Amino acid sequence: MKKEKKKFRFPIRAKTTVMILVFGFLIAEIAMVFFSIRSARHNEQDCKDNATSLALTVSHAMDGAVVKDLRNQIDAILDQSAEKPLSDEWGSERWNAYIAQYESIAASESFKAMKAKLGHFTEDNALQNVSSVYVVYVSKKYNLFVYICDGAKADACPPGCLDPIYEINKPVLSDPSLGFPAYITNTQEYGWLVTAGKPIYDGKEVVGYATVDISMTAVRDNQANSIVTLFLFLVGGVLVVSVLGILVIQFTLFKPIRRMKAATDAYAKGDLEESHKAFQELSVGTRDELEDLADSMKLMESDIHDKIRELTVVNDQLRASQQETARMTELANKDALTGVRNKVAYDYQAEEIDLLIKEGKAPAFGLAMIDLNDLKVINDDFGHRSGDEALVKLATIICAIFAHSPVFRYGGDEFVVLLRSSDYRNAEKLVKEFEEKIGDLAKDEELSQAEKISAAIGYFPFDPKKDKCIADLFKRADEAMYANKRAMKAKHE
Repeated sequence: MKKEKKKFRFPIRAKTTVMILVFGFLIAEIAMVFFSIRSARHNEQDCKDNATSLALTVSHAMDGAVVKDLRNQIDAILDQSAEKPLSDEWGSERWNAYIAQYESIAASESFKAMKAKLGHFTEDNALQNVSSVYVVYVSKKYNLFVYICDGAKADACPPGCLDPIYEINKPVLSDPSLGFPAYITNTQEYGWLVTAGKPIYDGKEVVGYATVDISMTAVRDNQANSIVTLFLFLVGGVLVVSVLGILVIQFTLFKPIRRMKAATDAYAKGDLEESHKAFQELSVGTRDELEDLADSMKLMESDIHDKIRELTVVNDQLRASQQETARMTELANKDALTGVRNKVAYDYQAEEIDLLIKEGKAPAFGLAMIDLNDLKVINDDFGHRSGDEALVKLATIICAIFAHSPVFRYGGDEFVVLLRSSDYRNAEKLVKEFEEKIGDLAKDEELSQAEKISAAIGYFPFDPKKDKCIADLFKRADEAMYANKRAMKAKHE
């Protein structure tokens, strides 16, 4: 016997591994973004460290006595000045008039020497994006920063220039030795800046602060460009990987699943043989668990197909039996002569109503008792066939008038009507209409004596205070009917 060649299988586990690798690649891309953010934070910290280090170097290079002398000169003018405009009024008439008071200080040799030294620090550290190196002091009296000397070549803050003390720098008011810890600002005029300041001492006294501004605008621009490049690379990578992943899933998972779904959808069309044929022709060919599943489905469908054929035969037999049962039930509840419901149907209806009465859920309804007068006389004088015709005629009249209520032939010549809905609401009108119809028959000269049927009617609505069951209401309606019968008889005598 020829040995069956073992099929090569590519398990779903292996496919899942491939997908994990794909998602891992995406996670790696996201990690790149995360590390780029970390890198940006690292650059910020580097700039803060550089600003702090340079500020410390400048503070050591400054002559504390010279700084103190210039500070005292500026303080003297500041105390005498009536106007103290801040730097945000730069260029205004008020600000220009205020700054003009310090021209003599700006022209002094000590100021020029300090400006030149600060300028050298700016130039020597240009590669570190140093924007400005300057010396300031804190006026506790006016709660302001006061510029002593700015080493910038262009747009340098003149001596006496005033700035408010930022919240982050307020600790120097209580402890001047703290200096200004490195902090980052972003303004329209200067862009992104890292600022740090270290105290300048004259002996043990803090006479000012060597302050450094390092521009982060270029750093920020480079970071933005890097992020855009990284983003574009990430989007491109995700698109490529997604397309490849979709193609892999399409041919290894979706396509076989669609084939199996198409086979199962054949059942929805209701053609047993066509659906069986669709399963027999099902071919997945994925050489993995999906192919095993498809083979199992084919075996299962084959068994189901055989069972369904057996069940179809049984179901046809059952349906025929149910139809026969329904027909027999209808016959059992139907009066053969008049076509209305019989006493069996009434008794079943009465049981249901009694249950509702007991539960306090009985709907509004009424009961009418109708009895054909002189049935025995009709039978004796005109024959039983005429009696039967009289009963059919009476049943027809009752059904026509009480069109929305069930009618029962309770006995030989007795009928019961269970009035409900609109018939119940119009009961008195319908009872009167019935009496008039019976009266009209008696007056109709074109009818034979046998056709001039007469009937008595008695009606009462259900009263939960008086009727504990439908039998109580039946009794009251029956008594009313016999009272009507006696009245009719007395009228003809």
